[in-house]
Amino acid sequence: MNEKLLLTSEDVLEAAIKSSNKEKSNFNVDPFVIIFFSDFLLEYLKEEMKMVHYDWLKPYHPYASGDFYRGSYNKIPITAIKPSMGSSTLASVAEDLIYCGAKIILLVCGAWGIGKNVKLLDFLIPTHALGPDGTSIYYGRNTDEETQIDEEIVDLIINQTTKRTENYHVGKNHSKEAIYRLTKNEIVQLQKLDCISMENGELNVLATICQQKNVGFGSIFYSYYNPLEGWRISWEKPDYKNCVELEGEITLAIIKELSKKK
Repeated sequence: MNEKLLLTSEDVLEAAIKSSNKEKSNFNVDPFVIIFFSDFLLEYLKEEMKMVHYDWLKPYHPYASGDFYRGSYNKIPITAIKPSMGSSTLASVAEDLIYCGAKIILLVCGAWGIGKNVKLLDFLIPTHALGPDGTSIYYGRNTDEETQIDEEIVDLIINQTTKRTENYHVGKNHSKEAIYRLTKNEIVQLQKLDCISMENGELNVLATICQQKNVGFGSIFYSYYNPLEGWRISWEKPDYKNCVELEGEITLAIIKELSKKK
């Protein structure tokens, strides 16, 4: 894109600095960033990382909404953010995080388990992001394009998950922004493409932006819903909290390993 963009992360940050009378450094984020949506995971990370809540850009930028925290694990500084769900919001959040210092971003949350053998609360490790969404096309991604997830990080996720559980699956993730427009035939066709998971398009957007900006990225999901089995309130299951906390443990172990390589 050769035309000058009307709004960028730099513009948003400059406005925040002027409005708050703070320094640019007050808006820095750590090289390692966790994006998540679960309150159970929030509580786990608070305990493990001794996280402190910050406003960051929230008072100055509606698309930076959500809870923003900084803490550390094994003396590794880590930023964690819980934004609103959806690919549009994640696009601006990802751009702002990268502009403010993020070098590796991990998307850690739940997804719809659509693989043939995926059971409720199994872990899902995406190798590729595909499917249409309403945002990543504006970053030049074709709707039929498969974006490969950072291979080094995928291997680390598999390694750390294997050490802790046998209940995981490795395969592709498909985006679907309309949860009320799923059909059985659609799921069957996606299974033939080796898709094991589906979510709202956040991974497509994160993968596209991180690749363009040369930022490391990866994701681990757990299956909280299987469209072929009907709607179940999985977060009421007694082992749901344990599943989410294990996901958090795996994530911190991945960051520990990645920090050794930097």
